Amino acid sequence: MKKGKVFTKGQAILVIMVLCLGAAVWLNMKFSSNEKYLGEATYVNKKTSSAETVQTSAKVDGVDKNYFDTAKKERNANLKKQQELVEETLRSSSLTEEEKQAATDTVKSLVSRLEQENNIETLLKAKDFADALVVIGDKDVNVVVKSEGLTTTQTLQIQDIITAQTNIPLANIKIIAVK
Repeated sequence: MKKGKVFTKGQAILVIMVLCLGAAVWLNMKFSSNEKYLGEATYVNKKTSSAETVQTSAKVDGVDKNYFDTAKKERNANLKKQQELVEETLRSSSLTEEEKQAATDTVKSLVSRLEQENNIETLLKAKDFADALVVIGDKDVNVVVKSEGLTTTQTLQIQDIITAQTNIPLANIKIIAVK
């Protein structure tokens, strides 16, 4: 080591790296939000804790007790009408093979959609939702659950069940809580 040098080249690089690391930690703390966790919903200008109940979906008041039964019966009746229409179309002798195949595909799609709706409703009941109604569209899913208000955890559970059973993205899932 030569006289007069306080730091070597390696020590200077180490000091610079420590300073850069400190700056990165400081910037991370300054710009990251400690108030909100991934998946946690909050109202505008309102901070909440993860233990607090957060309204994360639309709420409908005054729904009849038989709402879920009536809606399921109507859904099944509409499905039966659609299926009968397709079967009647298939019986027609003037159809080409392509038209028959399209009608068969329509029946398969209806059955698949009904099966997915039933699976989701069964899984929601297993997660302690007293009543649930699921309506799957071409690009979206609407879920109506009986609840006084949904917590963030419950909303995430519903979304997880739906995404596991369908290929619908989270942005196209609508959850409605009814009393």
